[in-house]
Amino acid sequence: MRLLVFRQRNFRNLAFSAFQPPQGLFALVGGNAQGKTSLLLGIHLALGGEVRASLADLIRFGEEEAWLQAEVETELGLYRIEQRLRLEGREIVLNEKAVSLRALHELPGSVLVLPEDVEVVLGSREERRAFLDRLIGRFSRRYAALLSAYEKALRQRNALLKAGGNGLSVWDQELARYGTEIMAFRRRFLKRFLPIFQSVHRSLAPGEVGLLLEETAPGDLLEALRARREEELARGQTLVGPHRDDLVFLLSGRPVHRFGSRGEAKGVALALRLAEHRLLSEHHGEAPLLLLDEWSEELDEGKRQAVLAYTRTLPQAILAGLWAPEGVPVCWVEGGVVLC
Repeated sequence: MRLLVFRQRNFRNLAFSAFQPPQGLFALVGGNAQGKTSLLLGIHLALGGEVRASLADLIRFGEEEAWLQAEVETELGLYRIEQRLRLEGREIVLNEKAVSLRALHELPGSVLVLPEDVEVVLGSREERRAFLDRLIGRFSRRYAALLSAYEKALRQRNALLKAGGNGLSVWDQELARYGTEIMAFRRRFLKRFLPIFQSVHRSLAPGEVGLLLEETAPGDLLEALRARREEELARGQTLVGPHRDDLVFLLSGRPVHRFGSRGEAKGVALALRLAEHRLLSEHHGEAPLLLLDEWSEELDEGKRQAVLAYTRTLPQAILAGLWAPEGVPVCWVEGGVVLC
């Protein structure tokens, strides 16, 4: 997939109306706070991506809404995506038709690599679980629907636990039904994802990586809920299920978040994103747009060369940073304006 034109109004500190990016690999170069990250975030959002920042932080200060538009070319044709970002949410139009965010996942979209991705590896289990759920959701409508139904059942069950537990059995069954399918989805997905992840990491750094899904109820979820009933009533919350599970990243058999250095964690985080990109490429039959912010930060020469080797094979990829690799076309960013 290739981005032909990106347009915006009132998005963070961007100060242009339209940007026509070059084909192939190119670099966005500029000083700090000049708009490089804002441009990558805007493109990623326009193509259906999600970011950690709140919508309020994405709309220029003093404005009520921001507007994004992307025209893309895929092997199936041309698409125009428009989005309005308001405090209440995102309004999305695809080829003049209002759609849900999920509809954009039918397109290759983009993969955004950020310096803070290392927190997926080193941070809390909530960070790792959220990464896994967002990733699987890009491939499966069913999984996203299951998560929504599970969270609804979980809220209801927790409310009953706080109220004394009357009528809990019905919600035990609901939670177990959705939770069991979610756990099965996760296991199947990781079985497919792991060899790609390992292959990408070998191109970046030494040491064999692995994935360990630590489940709070690896057997029968309904039985586990019943077994913990008294403890859950005392604490007023559900203690087992996929909402409490953890995805552990291993390097040479050891959990990276406990025993790895920051440099090793950075390599694992980068491999995760590049593996995501490769899997989406296989899924759609064409590569998503790859966006790398501060692309060389905390990377040694070997990792930088591996990133360059991969990005040079793609129809389009953007490296943002303070400098550009030799031989890579440059677009300069200053004061929210892009000049190519």
